[in-house]
Amino acid sequence: MIAALLPVLVRAFHVTIEVAGLLVVVYSIAAAAAGFTSGTLSDHYGRRPFLIGGAIAFAAASWMASRTQTFSELMIARALTGAAAGVISTCSIAYAGDCFEYAVRGRAIGIISVAYFAAPIIGVPLGAQIADRFGWRNTFVFFASLACLVTLGAWLLRKDHRTERPASGRLQKSLRTFRLFLGRRDLLAGIALAFFVSGGLVGFLTYIGEWLSRSFGLTERGIGWVFMLGGLVAVAGSPLGGALSDRWGKRALAIGGNVLLAVAVVVMPFFSWGIALLVIFGLTSLGAALRQGPLTALMTELVPDAQRGSFMAARGVSSQCGIGAAAFVGGMLYQHSGYLAVTILCALMTAVVVILLAAFVTEPVGSSY
Repeated sequence: MIAALLPVLVRAFHVTIEVAGLLVVVYSIAAAAAGFTSGTLSDHYGRRPFLIGGAIAFAAASWMASRTQTFSELMIARALTGAAAGVISTCSIAYAGDCFEYAVRGRAIGIISVAYFAAPIIGVPLGAQIADRFGWRNTFVFFASLACLVTLGAWLLRKDHRTERPASGRLQKSLRTFRLFLGRRDLLAGIALAFFVSGGLVGFLTYIGEWLSRSFGLTERGIGWVFMLGGLVAVAGSPLGGALSDRWGKRALAIGGNVLLAVAVVVMPFFSWGIALLVIFGLTSLGAALRQGPLTALMTELVPDAQRGSFMAARGVSSQCGIGAAAFVGGMLYQHSGYLAVTILCALMTAVVVILLAAFVTEPVGSSY
């Protein structure tokens, strides 16, 4: 959403692109903190209550964003939205990991991940058109309304497992769990992967709208349609990647998707507006989509069910730190060196993902693809 709105927010609040990029940074910091806390607690209290609460909070925070009068107020509202999103992201993946066997988890999470990539098809074009016709504030109202529908969906989820244990026992077990994560190279790699996966993609997407606007004169509506194209490719690629990974291996598909993404990202600024540029953007979406289901399924199998929420929480913190770092550094690079510098940074981050997967992570022993 912010990628599409960034040009109009820069004008509305009279800030630089570097300052506007802080909206992504504060969102990520809040998401990291909330995701870490909720993921750990969900191992004891279940995922469903946190999913319901997160959706309610997301709706309220998005509505608050629509009422802000200063850039500082908007940053606070985005931080609250990020906190809610951190809860939803962490607990939804842990919930999915609980529900599906590893042999079919790539396909299952690939289908679930369609939701992430459907957002550009539904959210960004509609949000951009709402901003273009009715003002950017109504875009946040629109997403608050969608979050209300998500709340109803979360309420319909089946109740999940809860571990009855005294508060002191829960704390001790959580501390032992995190010490376990630090003692295994594959789990440390899995946590680091989240930093580079999210940072490399979100850093690239955050500033592409401003680049398209400044370089080619695209309006918010035009930027929205570009994101819609990418979303259509990703919606097709996500379940395909998940299904193929169950047959060929989740690690192999994740590596292939990251290689494709890194190459497409780094060559993007060398193209002028036209079909070729849209094809390259479509390839970035395909690379991101092909890796999503396999990589997430692989990560959920590295730990037992009782530790999955905590591991997803640790990865969530790392993921949001990667987003914040890429948005912050990317804003400075864009301001002083242009969009090419941003894409080089993001391509390098994505290349690190390939190295970590190849060197430190293997398919779990005893699990089929």
